[in-house]
Amino acid sequence: MNTEINSGQASKQVRHAMDITIKVGVVLLLLAWCFWIISPFVSIMFWAIIIAVTLYPLYTRLAKKLKNRNKVAAAIVTMILLAILLVPGFIFTESMVAGVKKYSYQFNAENFTIPPPDEQIKNTPLVGDFIYDTWAGAYDDFEGSVKSYSSQLKSVGKWFLDALMGTGMGFLQFLISILISGVLLATSNSSSRFLKKLFIRLIGEKGEDFALTTENTIRNVSKGVIGVAFIQAFLAGLVFVLAGVPYAGLWAIICLILAIVQIGPGLVIIPVIIYLFSVSDTWVAILWTIALVMVMLSDNIIKPLLMGKGASVPTLVIFLGSIGGFITSGFMGLFLGAVILALGYKLILLWVGDNPTENLNAAG
Repeated sequence: MNTEINSGQASKQVRHAMDITIKVGVVLLLLAWCFWIISPFVSIMFWAIIIAVTLYPLYTRLAKKLKNRNKVAAAIVTMILLAILLVPGFIFTESMVAGVKKYSYQFNAENFTIPPPDEQIKNTPLVGDFIYDTWAGAYDDFEGSVKSYSSQLKSVGKWFLDALMGTGMGFLQFLISILISGVLLATSNSSSRFLKKLFIRLIGEKGEDFALTTENTIRNVSKGVIGVAFIQAFLAGLVFVLAGVPYAGLWAIICLILAIVQIGPGLVIIPVIIYLFSVSDTWVAILWTIALVMVMLSDNIIKPLLMGKGASVPTLVIFLGSIGGFITSGFMGLFLGAVILALGYKLILLWVGDNPTENLNAAG
């Protein structure tokens, strides 16, 4: 009798375990299916959330001035963002296209020549002699120099086209993200409540702390890293355009990338300064040099103002996040990687209990 009872209980336990396994399997299958469907838009959605969280304080102030007309405030913020992105993008793209047209026309002309190198280039540390000799060789025999470096030029050209296409796709993704962020701002109250409930459901008592840390970290890193990088790149590009530097838009984009990965735009600005001294009058070049040096050092002033006191994230975290994001997700990942890894770093500190109160203050 006892054997039959035990056998029946075991059978019920097996059926119960099978029921749980099937239910969990169906839920996991549904989640995997949902993720597969939405995977092309994951980067765009993440970036839209980052933009919305970063600009939420500005949106709330504007909504109050507009007598709580949330949709109007969200539309205004979205239009301002689009203008900030499109106007510099148009200027720099026009500069690049004009430069390409100019040099393509000269290259196709029968009497195409390049200017002779300036003797001052030899004084450039480390690479001065190499640049001068290469430039002089191209001046004496341009076609021969092109043939001798044909394989390297093909590789550089392919890399340049790939980078240009990636940048174009990233630019388009930014536009879509800005539009989605406007929708998120307009529905921010319900979205905020949902996220807090989700964190509490997943984590428990500390869920609200995690939600607050997430919000503050996204806002601070976006302003202090990505915001500063955009400001530096815009200012550098503006000086490049005013100084008549060829392909100013391209150099501005490279400055943006270098600023995000925490290397700084100096790797572009210093060669540009050398170029300006080789083609401009000394006093004119000195004035442009002063402007570019101010741009190069501006992050030391802007970053503390935008990030806020105690909101720093280790440079290594930002660097690894940017590089890793760029490798895995292209141009868009360059921005997302820095924010996501910084967020993970802050949340792990809070989770392991490394002075959670201090971490929350640091995040804010």
